Formats: sequence, C-alpha cells, structure tokens
Amino acid sequence: MKAYDQSQKLTRNWGIILAIVLVASTLRAPLTSVGPVVGPVIDEIKEVMDINNSVAGTLTTIPLLIFAAVSPFVSRIAGRLTMSRTVLIAILLLIVALYVRVAGGFALFISGTVILGIAIAIGNVVLPSNVKWRFPMQVGLATGLYTATMNFTAGLGGGLSYPLSETGLGFRLSLACWGIFAIAALILWIPLASKGAKQERVTTSDHTEGTSQNAHVPVTKSKLAWLIALTMGFQSMIFYTVTAWVPSILMDRGVSASTAGYLLMINQFCQVPMTFFFPVIAGKLKDQRILIIIITVLNLLGFGLFFTHSIVLLVIGMMIEGLALGACFSLCMTFFSIRARTSEGSIALSGFGQSIGYLIAAVGPLFMGYLHDATQSWTVGIITLLVMSVGVFIFGYPSAKNNVIEDDLAK
Repeated sequence: MKAYDQSQKLTRNWGIILAIVLVASTLRAPLTSVGPVVGPVIDEIKEVMDINNSVAGTLTTIPLLIFAAVSPFVSRIAGRLTMSRTVLIAILLLIVALYVRVAGGFALFISGTVILGIAIAIGNVVLPSNVKWRFPMQVGLATGLYTATMNFTAGLGGGLSYPLSETGLGFRLSLACWGIFAIAALILWIPLASKGAKQERVTTSDHTEGTSQNAHVPVTKSKLAWLIALTMGFQSMIFYTVTAWVPSILMDRGVSASTAGYLLMINQFCQVPMTFFFPVIAGKLKDQRILIIIITVLNLLGFGLFFTHSIVLLVIGMMIEGLALGACFSLCMTFFSIRARTSEGSIALSGFGQSIGYLIAAVGPLFMGYLHDATQSWTVGIITLLVMSVGVFIFGYPSAKNNVIEDDLAK
C-alpha cells in the first residue's frame, strides 16, 4: 500500500494530528497509573482486592504478555479491516477495558487488564504504520509528536495516580480518568476511520501488484527485523523494570516513598523532549548509529549514578536515564517506519518487533524482583540494568544502518 497523498503535510491536517495525539495519550498512561510494585496506589489495590505482593506484581506483567501474544496478528487484522478501522477498534476496546477494570472485584480487574493489553497492543502496532501512510514525507516529525505524547501522559499517569486516588473514589478514579482521553479520541477518529478506510482501499486497488507482493512480508526471515525486535526488547525491558522497581531502589538509598514517586515522574517527563526530537533527527539521517551511541552513553551514565547514596546524584541519574529511555523508545518506534519501504512491511515489522520485544520485556521486572530476593541487595539489579543497556547497543547499532527489511529479505 502506498501513501494516498505524498504531499500530505502536518500543518494542513491538525484534525488528524489531534486524533493521533489523543490515541497516543491512552497507550501508556493506563499502565503507568497503576504505579510501581511498591507504592501507595498499588498498596490500595492490594488492600481493596485482597491480593498479595506476588499477584500484584503480575498486574504489570500481564499487559506485556498480552502485547507479545497479540502483536503478530495485528497486521492481518489491519489487512482485512484497514489500518484506520483497526485503530477505531483499539479505541473502543480501550474504553471498555478502562470501565471493566474498575467496575467490580479482582476478576473484573484482571479481565479489564487483559482487554486493555489487547487494545494497547493493537494501537502500538498500527499507529506507526498509519503515520507512515498518512505522512510519508514527515514520518520523523509525526512519530515524534505521538511518542512525545505517549511519554508525557505516561508521566502524568504515574504522577497523578496517587493524588487522584486520595479522592473519595480511591484508585478507581486514577485508573478510569483516562477514559476521557479515549472518548475524545473516539469522537475524532470515527470520521477518520470511514474516510481513511476508503482511501486505503483506493490506494490498495491502485497498486494491486505491489500490494500482492508485500501484503505478507515474511519478517521472521529478516535478520534486520530480528535486530530491531531485540533492540525493542531490551529497551522495553529497561523501561518496565525502571517503572516497577527503581522507586524501591531509590528508597533503599534513603529517599522517601513520596520523593521516589516524584523522581519517577521527573524521569518520565525527561523522556518527553527526546521522544519528540529523536524521531525528527532520525528521519533526517540515513544512518542512525550515532544516535544508538548517544543512547548507550546516557544509559550507562544514568544507571551508574544509581550506585551512589547522594540525593543530588540520584536526581541527576534519574533525569539522564529519562533522556535515554525517551530517545531509545522513540528511535525504536521510528525504526518500524523507516526500516520498511511499504506500509505492509512497516506494520509487519511493527507487529513482529513488538511481539518479541514485549515478550523479552516481561522478563525484566520479574527477574529484577528475583535478584533482589536472592541477594537482598539492589547492587546486582543495577548491574543488570547496565547489562540491559549494553544489549541495546549490541542489537541497536546494526539496526541503525541504512537498510530496509524488503532489501534484507531479497539478499
């Protein structure tokens, strides 16, 4: 499928951009609003739902496993329904999930979490490809806008979850409030879904031969696709491990629980500028290896400061690590667009990369918890975060070379 309008500009399509931004605002915040494994919101959930720490720890792992299971099938769904209608389905599922998650007891909470994982998985896979199709000449800028939104609202989700939970509605308000963004996204996306679906079918019929050649891209046979998937895996493993356990590491260093929560919010807000600028820079470069080097240096420096007990250095470390996480996440999302020549290739790469990536990511928080239980120390855990950072470099550096999966498969 080719872009329906090669001259499509962001500045002329603010309605589309606003719709994409609103969709993006719901793809991370509903997860970060649950909070870290040790925190006031998760403690309230454990008390109300009458669950222990082990079960509570799975609340962040379940969505990752759902992402891994659902992502490979999204390209087929989009192939049948079109990308625009698939995004609409994701929004509808998200609204249902946010309601079900807070509507009753633990069974409904888990059911809502599963539906939420399905909705976010669909949105995560389709959105990069939809952006590539709608704005082929400004992929970097468009990607930057929605990845920056994802990280900004993720920061809000983590930072506002506790204050909102202190209201009369408790944690249910902090988890359900993102439904407002989802409903707004739905209102804007309904007309886009209808118009976009027609345009997608027109461009498909106009390029039948090209589509038939690329509709089922065998990404599993591409070395480049595997490299990108593993880069995504280590990036996601770092992000979810940091979200789950870094507040505990900070408290072990003498930081109060409330301060640790605010530092996590600062970390997530520091991701925002990098998630905007890195895709723009990446889109202007044919070879992004220098960006991988920058990310690796930031990761090693940020996590290295976690060994200290100085509050000032810990704050600096959290800020530096925020820059690294934002840069790496947005670069991975950009890879899904620029490492494929066609929209079909892009959505296949996105589905495969996120499936493998989130499967790897699910191991991170569990492994970190196991290491702490085994050693009764966070030192080994910090070293593990440094090793994960090296993993990003090992797989990210060759991923950043100027190549596309279609050419890689043709070799």
